[in-house]
Amino acid sequence: MKRVNNRVMKAIRNSKGRFFGLYTAQGESVNAQLMSETDNYVRVYDRNAGTNRKLAKTSICGVRLAQQNFG
Repeated sequence: MKRVNNRVMKAIRNSKGRFFGLYTAQGESVNAQLMSETDNYVRVYDRNAGTNRKLAKTSICGVRLAQQNFG
C-alpha cells in the first residue's frame, strides 16, 4: 500500500484558496484549487475541465505552488 506524502499534503493545505499544479501517479496534471479534505480523499476544483474532482491522497504524487515543487 502506498503512503500519503505529508510534504505534498502540507503544501496543499497551505495553498490558502489559491490555484496550484497537481500531479497524479497516473501521469495527469491538473490546475486545481482545494475544496475539502477527508482522511483518505481530497476534493479539488479542476480549473482545466471546470469540474469538482475527488482524488485519493495516495494518488497525488506532486504539487507546484508559488514557483516551488513539492513531491
